[in-house]
Amino acid sequence: MINLEQQNELFKLIGEKLKDKIECYIIGGSAMMYSGFKGTTKDIDLVFEHENDRNKIEKLLKALGYKEREAKILYFRKKNTPILLQMDEIRFDLFLRMIISTELSDNMKSRMREIYEYGNFIVKVLAPEDLIITKCATERSGDRKDVAEIIKNYNVNWDIIINESIHQAEATPYVFPIFLYDFLCELRDDLKIDIPKEVIDRIMHISEEMMIKRVKKSK
Repeated sequence: MINLEQQNELFKLIGEKLKDKIECYIIGGSAMMYSGFKGTTKDIDLVFEHENDRNKIEKLLKALGYKEREAKILYFRKKNTPILLQMDEIRFDLFLRMIISTELSDNMKSRMREIYEYGNFIVKVLAPEDLIITKCATERSGDRKDVAEIIKNYNVNWDIIINESIHQAEATPYVFPIFLYDFLCELRDDLKIDIPKEVIDRIMHISEEMMIKRVKKSK
């Protein structure tokens, strides 16, 4: 596990080692720590827009002693898996534009909340609503607990989440609102998180309409 202070020290070290500026987006528990939603995280999730930038960070981390792990072990039967690099108990997950089944969209980038500069390493923090979106298509129980903490401690704009789920369905092969519907129902039923009924109903309606359209299109 790593806390925010340790993460900052790592990012400072990366920034000192880099010869040129590299930007990335931070998601998951790593991003949640900046807002105080979480005290520690087990991995540092970074999303890069350019493959060359990710390659440079991969090379730098390996030079620091991080070893590559097989991504399929942790992301079983998933596409768009990250490069996993680990040393002791600290792991970096390096994504490239896609976070499993979620696209790093222009709207997500425009909603980013904060930018932190660690020398030549620039880290951009996604908005809480987009952190929820990036977690809703996974099968990890820890992601559900993370989203539960966000909802408990933040006034979520559900319109942003619903509209982004529609965009994801248009930009990827996945009927994304179905992921979101199932995810929120699990939060409501299993973790007893208060999700507005009108939100659940609206997402269910959108999901049904999309499925009908896709079935008709396939015929």
